[in-house]
Amino acid sequence: MGKKLLWASVLAAGGLLAVSNTMVNVALRRKTAPQAPKLSAAEREEAWLSGAKYITHRNREDMRLRAWFIPQDSRRYAVICHGYGGNSKQMLARAKHFYDMGFNVLLPDARAHGGSDGRMIGMGWPERRDIVEWVYELLRRDEDAQIVLFGISMGAATVMMTAGEVLPKQVKLVIEDCGYTSAWEQFKAVMPPLYHTPPYPVLPVASVLARLRTGYSFRRASALAQMRQCRIPVLFIHGEKDELVPSSMALRLYGAARCEKQLLIVPEAGHAEAADKAPELYWDTIRTFIEKYIGR
Repeated sequence: MGKKLLWASVLAAGGLLAVSNTMVNVALRRKTAPQAPKLSAAEREEAWLSGAKYITHRNREDMRLRAWFIPQDSRRYAVICHGYGGNSKQMLARAKHFYDMGFNVLLPDARAHGGSDGRMIGMGWPERRDIVEWVYELLRRDEDAQIVLFGISMGAATVMMTAGEVLPKQVKLVIEDCGYTSAWEQFKAVMPPLYHTPPYPVLPVASVLARLRTGYSFRRASALAQMRQCRIPVLFIHGEKDELVPSSMALRLYGAARCEKQLLIVPEAGHAEAADKAPELYWDTIRTFIEKYIGR
């Protein structure tokens, strides 16, 4: 009886490890080789994209990071971060709004996305350091830059995590749209519907495996904790009917922030749909928030 129990325990542990490892691979491992998201001929003919350049930055890990940079004659700069599984080009529609507000625009491909290097997706945590480095790359070009950080979904979590770091004074504010509180809580929310797996006991084991392979645990990747350290203004935006990243996360993030802040919850909007459901409200709120803290 003792041996049977032992073998049952070994098999159960092995099964748990296998399921957890599969989850880490599915959720975090890069799916495709690095490939630059190219502008079409029609996009190249648009006046605001005529000067767009796909630039490269080597980070401290000797990882080649890539980004579209769209310049104009302005001291304003917007760093715009895409969501999980996306790339820089997918943010062009939002970038155009910032460009029209007088911003130079930097659209990074996050590590393990688009044309940037990387084998594992960091859910915003290692990416926060990459964004800090992109900020200093902008300051190398223009030491008087006035910088806004903007992100959607994982990109929103990234800019919130970045905001908790020590940043140069040229970073003026953060705008996040439907970001999550932490990688732990986000995986906990989506594991049953997306991975058909209960959070426990898989999630704790997956977090340990992630730490061994990426250097961070899911609990450590916390926008909530970083918001408590943030000292620059933050605009929080979320769709009321977001089923992927629950809107309750926005309320908790807003409550945790110890800085100047504003919250916009858009009725009837699902995940990353706030700009589509209420475009005038969305962009008017962003424009007013920016003008409060950034001069021409």
